[in-house]
Amino acid sequence: MKLIRSSTLLGIGILIVGCGAFSLPSVYDVLSKDQQTTSFVSASVAEEISREYLKYHRTGIETERLQQLGKDIRSSHSKKAIFTESMADLTSTDQFFVCTLCRSTINVFARTFTEGELSGPERDDEAKKLLLGMCDYFAISTQEVCSGLFDLNWPILDFILNETVAQSNTFCSMLPIPICQVQQDEYNLTLSIQGDSPKESNSNLPAKSSDDILVLHLTDIHYDPEYAEGSNAACDEPMCCRNSLPEGSDSSAAAGFWSDYRDCDCPKRLILSAFEHIKENHKIEWIYHTGDVPPHNVWSTTRQGNLDMLSEIDELLAKYFPDTPIYPCLGNHEPHPANVFGNDEIPSSLRVDWLYEHVWSLWSKWLPAEAEKTVLRGGYYTASPSKGHRIVALNSMDCYLYNWWLFYNATLIQEQLQWFHDTLLSAEEAGESVHILTHIPAGDGDCWCNWSQEYNRVLTRFNGIITGVFSGHTHKDEMNLHYSEDGYATVVNWNGGSLTSYSNKNPNYRLYELHPENWQVLDHHTYTFNLTEANLTPEEQPKWELEYQFTKEYTEDTSPAGIDRLLLEMAEKPDLLRKFWRNKFTNSDPKLAEGCDNACLSKTICRIATSNYQERTRCKELQAILAESLEKEPDTDDNNGGGAAGLSALSLASLLALLAASKLLG
Repeated sequence: MKLIRSSTLLGIGILIVGCGAFSLPSVYDVLSKDQQTTSFVSASVAEEISREYLKYHRTGIETERLQQLGKDIRSSHSKKAIFTESMADLTSTDQFFVCTLCRSTINVFARTFTEGELSGPERDDEAKKLLLGMCDYFAISTQEVCSGLFDLNWPILDFILNETVAQSNTFCSMLPIPICQVQQDEYNLTLSIQGDSPKESNSNLPAKSSDDILVLHLTDIHYDPEYAEGSNAACDEPMCCRNSLPEGSDSSAAAGFWSDYRDCDCPKRLILSAFEHIKENHKIEWIYHTGDVPPHNVWSTTRQGNLDMLSEIDELLAKYFPDTPIYPCLGNHEPHPANVFGNDEIPSSLRVDWLYEHVWSLWSKWLPAEAEKTVLRGGYYTASPSKGHRIVALNSMDCYLYNWWLFYNATLIQEQLQWFHDTLLSAEEAGESVHILTHIPAGDGDCWCNWSQEYNRVLTRFNGIITGVFSGHTHKDEMNLHYSEDGYATVVNWNGGSLTSYSNKNPNYRLYELHPENWQVLDHHTYTFNLTEANLTPEEQPKWELEYQFTKEYTEDTSPAGIDRLLLEMAEKPDLLRKFWRNKFTNSDPKLAEGCDNACLSKTICRIATSNYQERTRCKELQAILAESLEKEPDTDDNNGGGAAGLSALSLASLLALLAASKLLG
């Protein structure tokens, strides 16, 4: 998953210390008037915060205005969600907080650098003092988390800030937050694509048969060897269930035996339970493993620790499935520090060659010898397990906004995308059907929109041979439909959810039924167990059960065109969309208690129809139809309408009013 959200505030700010002070260039025209106003308020408040905080940093004197700003900002955000949720899924108040603090941090570091504080021999200590000070003053996280993130990321960021091709005023615009968006002329990416794209939606769908292939999809295991039953599951850090409960704590804060809904990862016994159940109950032909083995303690990882966990899970897979081929790809938690992948244009001491070499030593038993070159080059590869079939595994960290090397020179990532295009071109010429493995789905808010745009162009061009894309990262049992620039449905991205329960979900794995000739996904089955129930009987194995079968729950037409028709049906029949939302979160007790109001439903259908965060054409069409359908529904408690969205909007409006009033009174 993407827990490095914490270093969004800490890291992006550091990146610009070698550049000028923040200014707000042209805001995107696509923003509403309210969003444009909020964007300018955010920039204005950020300017004030940075100016007042820098006075405090230099003199130790806290002005009344800084006190008021600190009080308003500290109380405006949820302490955990900004770490554990995707930026795109945050409430409007949390997005305002993240955007404003990002801009503030940029301003503080820019001014500190240009005025000399970070130019001397105490540069590292001074930078850490600044970051930890802001972390504490604005209640971003604990000092342990902020200090750990700084120590792990500073050597990389210190290099980038002196070499980046980007302008400082566009760094925060990389965040998937509308009010932070400004034009980014320095980030352009254009592939050379050969051949013509289709002029209609992909409706290819062979019939089911007794010869269909069963394939297992495992993703986001997030193994935590330090998980401790009875430990503190309600800690202040982004990941819990390791440390003892504070004295006098309520017993309800104790971590469960099998895992816990509250920001906790997988104990080994949960992984063994899943592997044992799969082995005893399913005859699978091969396994797709789409990344993220280490846990979410991104502030305290070690290189050796990550390597050891990768080796241990590899050994377990080999033990339980000794004769089953496994096709893996990398997740954002594999490197140390988390998320950061580079290439051979950066200093050797900052590269992750050690990771590529290690995973090749593990993967080589399943992959062809010719895959070694690209695995060692960038953690990606292609393999043809049988005649007429091909697997392409990408390193999707090229699109991840928390991979700091994007800020160094984002155009460097074009190499893998061009290789991807060329590989598909060769597959097309050879008459092969293709499956694609990628950790991060392109429509995720944390995936760089320029990369997604070019990636979508490739999928559109070759959608005739691509019969499935498989991803993870979001920890949600979901799917995303890719569209061409002309609005045709082209490819379906199937997301396998996660084995970890992080956060507020039940553990799950997924099985696909594939056509034996072209590997088209004909159906899928999601298996899970209820974590509350399992933790009540720790002496018994969890009751793994089929949660749902896709074709029985939704539609028998799993082609891209069929899924597009399903989305229209969901927009017209909100109860079907509600069912999808419940399954998306594996019917977990916390999510069922929370419910999904109309704003949540609108966001849910948009997410399915989005494969580039800044391209929402089909999303908006479906949202409009859904809004009409919801208007016709009777207002009942079962529909869970209205509440959360109203509270979110009110809290943001209140915050803006409070900031404005405090400025007038100050």
